[in-house]
Parts: sequence; C-alpha cells; structure tokens
Amino acid sequence: MLFAALSVVQVSAQSSYEQLARRAVTAMEDDSLLVAEELFKQALKANPTAPGNAIIWGHLASISERTGREQEALEQYNIALGLAPQVPALLLGRASLYIKLGNEQRALHDYDVILETHADHQEALLMRAYIRQRQRLLKDARTDFEHLLRLNPAHEQALLGLALVNDSDRRPQEAMETVNRVIDLYPGHAAGYAIRAGMELDRKQYERAEADYTRAIELEPESATYRLARAHLYTMTKKKRLAREDVRAAARLGASAEELAGAAGMQP
Repeated sequence: MLFAALSVVQVSAQSSYEQLARRAVTAMEDDSLLVAEELFKQALKANPTAPGNAIIWGHLASISERTGREQEALEQYNIALGLAPQVPALLLGRASLYIKLGNEQRALHDYDVILETHADHQEALLMRAYIRQRQRLLKDARTDFEHLLRLNPAHEQALLGLALVNDSDRRPQEAMETVNRVIDLYPGHAAGYAIRAGMELDRKQYERAEADYTRAIELEPESATYRLARAHLYTMTKKKRLAREDVRAAARLGASAEELAGAAGMQP
C-alpha cells in the first residue's frame, strides 16, 4: 500500500511539472514573460531533478535577458549548461549574451564547443566568422564563411561577410565580385548595395557610391545608418546641403549626437 501511495504522489508531481512547463511556454509565446517566469520556477520546485530542467533554466535565462537582467540571465545559462553542457540552443543563447556584454572571447569559446560536435552548425559558423573578422583573424574568418557557403551557397550574410573579409585582406576584385553576387541574388535587399557603396567610397568612385547608398535608402527608408553613410559621402564631396538633409533625416530616425557629428564632419 505504501509503495502504491508513493507512486501516485510521483505521478501527480510529474503531471504538475509538465502542466506548469506547458503553461509557461504558452505564456512566453503570448509575451507574458513575468507569468512565464513564475510558472517555470514553480515547475522547477515541483520536480527539481527532471531531465528537462536544463531547458527550463534556458527559458528563464531568455526571460531575464529580455527584461534587462543580463547578469541574472548569465547565471541561469550557466546553470542550464551545467546540467546539459553541449546543447547547441543553450550555448547559442549564452554566446549571444556574452556578445551583448562585450565578452567576445567567451562567446567564441561557446561557438567552438558547438562546432566541435556539430561541425556544420550554420548559425555557430556565421557568428564565429563574424567575431574572427572583427578580431582581424581574416584567414580563420574566411575558413568559416567558406565552410558555410559550401553548405548553403546562397547564404546572404555569409556572402557579405566573405566580401568584407576579401576587402580587408586586400583582395578588391574578389570582394567586389562577391558583393555583386549578393546583389544579383537579393536585388530587393539593402545591405548589398550599402556594402558595395562603402567599397566604392574607399576606391573614390563617388558617383557609384552615391547611387548605391541611394538605392539602399530607397529599400530601407527607416535606416539611420544608411542616411549617415550617405551624409558622410556628401560631406567628403563638398555637397553640404545634401549632407545636412541626410543628417536631419538620420536625427529623426534616432541617430546619436556623436554619429550625426561624425557624418557631418564635425566634432561631437
């Protein structure tokens, strides 16, 4: 009789755990983050040793991050990964948080861990390549971008990243060929035009750069970044009135005072 009673209690606790977890996920999907957080915590109390607790800690970390509690989120990711050290979703979440906190080296380590066991993980390859590119590890960045493009030859971000690596690595023809391929594949996307415009600006091809920045702005009129870039071009080419117009537009779109001053060629 005692064994039967204990079995009923265990089944009831497991049922409660699963119900709480499901309700929490539903609340997250409805953007009721604080409700979801409380339900996840109740689920952990209902079954502290459940195999799914690593995922629950990951959800809690995501909620903490989205509500501005980055350090708490980091602690929760650490708990989750202590329970399940090689789950890619948890490693990706923590790596993204590390980047937000300015710790690219720790993010790089998490992407390395993913790629040790999932060598073709596209998001990890892309993000590791970006970090390597930022750190001027151009050979390593090229390796990751090219690996990703073997998996997905039309991957827009990988193509743009490789174009920038080629440009930084003094391979101007390859850089331009790659960014032209992006524009051929994605003529309705602004990023390719903006990156090509930056390359043209470096090559003092001012009319081409102006045309490409203008096309990028037409495609994404709410982008302050593209307005600032074209304002910088106009400042360089002594088109002061046009530069002022773009600076004003960028200000309306939320650009910072420092960004506006830089685009206008002034000290902040």
